[in-house]
Amino acid sequence: MRKIITTFIFLLLAITMQAQVELIDLKCEYLSNPEGIDMVHPRFFWKMNSDEKGQCQTAYQLLVATSSENLDKNIGDAFDSKKVNSASSIQIEYQGKPLKPASSYYWKVRVWDAQKKLSDWSKPAHFSTGLFSQDDWKNAQWIAWRNQDEWAKEWWRKKDIEAECTEFHLPSYFGARMNMWERYHFHHENPYDAAPLLRKDFDASKKVKSAKAYISGIGYYELYINGQRIGNSVLDPGWTDYRKTVLYATHDITKEVKQGENTAGVMLGRGFYGMLSYDHWGFHNKNGWIGQPKLICRIKIDYEDGTSKDVVSDLSWKVIGGPVVYDGPHLGEVYDATKEISRWSEPGLDVSAWEKVNPAPSPGGALISQLCQPIRVTKTFHPVATAKRGNYGQWFDVGTNMAGWVRVRIKNSQPGQRVTIYYGEHEDPTSSGQPGRLQQMAYKCKGDSVEYAECRFSYKGFRYVQIKGLKNNPLKLEDVEVKYVHSDVPRVGYFESSDKTINAVHEICRKSLIFNLHSIPTDCPHREKNGWLGDAVTGMEFGMANYDLAALMTKFTRDIFDTQNKEGGISSIAPANSYGNGRSTMWSSAAVHIPWYMYSYYGDTRLFELYWDKMMKWVNYSWENNNLADKDGMFSESFNDWVTPYDKTYRGGGKPGGNEAIASMNFYLVLKRLEEMASVIGKKDDQKRLKKQVERIYAGIQKWAFDEEKKEYVGLKPFDEFLPVLNIMALNYGIVPDEYRAQLEQRIVDNIVKDKDYHLWGGIFVVHSAYEYLPKNGYADIMHKVVVNDTWPSFGWLIKEGATTLPEGYEFESSDIHHFMGAVDNFFHRHMVGINIDPAKTGFQNIILQPNFIKAMDFAKGSYNSIYGEVKAEWRKTNPNTYEYKVVIPANCEAQVILPQFKKTVKSGEYTFNVSLE
Repeated sequence: MRKIITTFIFLLLAITMQAQVELIDLKCEYLSNPEGIDMVHPRFFWKMNSDEKGQCQTAYQLLVATSSENLDKNIGDAFDSKKVNSASSIQIEYQGKPLKPASSYYWKVRVWDAQKKLSDWSKPAHFSTGLFSQDDWKNAQWIAWRNQDEWAKEWWRKKDIEAECTEFHLPSYFGARMNMWERYHFHHENPYDAAPLLRKDFDASKKVKSAKAYISGIGYYELYINGQRIGNSVLDPGWTDYRKTVLYATHDITKEVKQGENTAGVMLGRGFYGMLSYDHWGFHNKNGWIGQPKLICRIKIDYEDGTSKDVVSDLSWKVIGGPVVYDGPHLGEVYDATKEISRWSEPGLDVSAWEKVNPAPSPGGALISQLCQPIRVTKTFHPVATAKRGNYGQWFDVGTNMAGWVRVRIKNSQPGQRVTIYYGEHEDPTSSGQPGRLQQMAYKCKGDSVEYAECRFSYKGFRYVQIKGLKNNPLKLEDVEVKYVHSDVPRVGYFESSDKTINAVHEICRKSLIFNLHSIPTDCPHREKNGWLGDAVTGMEFGMANYDLAALMTKFTRDIFDTQNKEGGISSIAPANSYGNGRSTMWSSAAVHIPWYMYSYYGDTRLFELYWDKMMKWVNYSWENNNLADKDGMFSESFNDWVTPYDKTYRGGGKPGGNEAIASMNFYLVLKRLEEMASVIGKKDDQKRLKKQVERIYAGIQKWAFDEEKKEYVGLKPFDEFLPVLNIMALNYGIVPDEYRAQLEQRIVDNIVKDKDYHLWGGIFVVHSAYEYLPKNGYADIMHKVVVNDTWPSFGWLIKEGATTLPEGYEFESSDIHHFMGAVDNFFHRHMVGINIDPAKTGFQNIILQPNFIKAMDFAKGSYNSIYGEVKAEWRKTNPNTYEYKVVIPANCEAQVILPQFKKTVKSGEYTFNVSLE
């Protein structure tokens, strides 16, 4: 009995001496167990979980091992950080032995808690490295179907013919009148090549321990091993300027590669690399990145006996045309099922009729690992309604605007039977007014009892679907599967309130954002599919409150700087083919704002360091080329406060004035943020230089844009009424002198309430600033009323009119899936439930909780799963003037709770506050 009691006491002591925390959500480079890390100092992240209030990390130890066995033995043979006295659990850089390419690593972490007690080790995580240099590709080469010179000659011959045909011009913007069959048969005697199928037979002579495939196929690829489709990503790799950057993926194919005979198969699509359509942005031009589909691949096989084998893309591969006979990201695709080749990627196939591949020139860009979430099918469901439409086929309503495609089950077809699927935002998807007009997929049946038509190399933006060619094969709702397709970023933010209109506005903002993530943040998923940077400036901030965009924005920041020309100008879109370089400081300012958002939400300073010289080069370019010589501090600007109500109502000479002043105010904010970035990364000389530039542009704004008599900002062009955009931006950016702030603030409120009857008169930059500044400064109830107002122009009006996503402005005359006015969602997250970043310590380890209790609402609640852990906040009205405010602060964090009657700093844990507004 004494022995039992003694043992129990020792166990009790061990428990009390051990930290009661759990380490969860281990990530490397923002990803869980990523494959293909190709940087020498990757970063690690973890979160603490604990039921104890005030629990935090005071130190950590991180182990990285070359084998799971070593890690199990607590041997960090690659890296042992030892004990590091730090509360940080994010952005922890690897500082161990040089990482080896194409290798696997295993890691775990433990921490000392608030009482200096040591935790258990976390569960193990792992990552693999990619290929660090050209030598690591082991002589893999770019291969393609055709001889390059012959391909180029034929390609441009076709383009010369199409240039004479009006129907081929600008289909990706204005829409095409030709259907897919007409386009496919246009060059009927010598059509475009089908999407090629490539294959390579190889032998694994020993027992396989592991196998990895490092692959890039551009524009898109699908990889098969022994007939099995590898991975669940689609539209891979992500879109880049292939002359600057080409993304490759790393796939673990250990389960698919068998000892003995194996076959690798790759289907290639054109994607944005070999676009068949003309476009408004110059991607189709000879000086762009046009090329035939091509592949580079290395398959590394490690055997149980310690030896290895490489299978690489070389001239021994075979190729043939596949069933995708025509494809493009804007136009759509034609799938000819009669051209399917059974078992085309399996061993034992007779390939005597297949051709040898040809060497292909490199696209030019550096091969970089795709370290962001790929595009995937994220949800599948059936349409909500269907109807017959006379001779026009069968119509389906999927219930919401969305991005993706449908999969159609076709029964008892005839061989060669043609089916055409039209996608559109309008109720008639074949009408001429569709954005991206005539988005299609065409399918030729092989005549099986059951077969399926589904996109592979194009996605659509749509709500309605029209299917033609199945007159004798009527479809049921269950015969059509609707598929959401977008970058598979995790959702991290949630919001709900007692106000149904507010909830609906939040939903259309969130959905518009996610349906515009396709390896870049696009403007719309149908008409353009372009990475407009002005949209990113106003959209990515609220996007980060709803989705984990860290990895994707790291990738997109590189895309932005890939547009920079040698003088320093940055394009208005990314990727770009020199489109609008340097003509808009507002749009190209995404090059600074997105790294700033990354710093704010994730504590990321690496982007500052990586792109600092490029940022400063752009600043210098902008001063030299956009600053007005006769009005120093005013900047020329191609764009305005986009999609303002003035676009529809003002008839006094176009859009209201203010371009130059808007651009200057935005550039002032850019310079202020750069000045702080310089301080963070120790660029003292640049910081001094930027401080002087801030003073210079501030003086210019006051001199040229401010009306001393009216005590308001008016810009350079006369306009007959108050301009909210200039004055709200000036207040939000801290430009207004103290003596004018209260007066100008009241003038803005009067404009909203009295002049415009609770309407906010402005476009994307007004929305971005107004729903930040005004709720934060005592006008939350007014802004709530503005949001829910159901008369035009307002978000409430959009909901009343049936919007399921955000249109391009306060009307339904263009695209109905644009996210750039979604910054209204910041109001809900930050200023209703009150979850805010502490600007003094970014990354959400320090949190500001400052809600606004909206008198017309009964409750509001939200959460944000930050890089440190999940923050929750909720308020409920308990009596007409009293509220209960509940918050949850994650372990290793603290928060300043700011309520009308007091401020309080609290450690991690759950808290409830009772607030009286008497």
